[in-house]
Amino acid sequence: MKQIRSLVPDIHEEKVFSFTRDEDGFFRKVEKSVYRNRHNNEVKHGEEVILEGLYRPTLEDIFDDVMSYQDINGDDQTLRLKLVNKDN
Repeated sequence: MKQIRSLVPDIHEEKVFSFTRDEDGFFRKVEKSVYRNRHNNEVKHGEEVILEGLYRPTLEDIFDDVMSYQDINGDDQTLRLKLVNKDN
């Protein structure tokens, strides 16, 4: 049985979040829009927005956001981040 595929692109927006470190040691959340055509898996990158909140690394069990990454050895690492005021 054959499938009928529409000629209209099947575009879906995906949000990607990451963090960037400022010179003062605080982190900022970065939001990037990515548009994917599900018919051919073509990806187009949208704008990148740096969000206003400041984060600091924490080892506490109470945190506001978490970032997972692989270190230079390929091991999975987790960075817990707490939202803070810059005045504190």
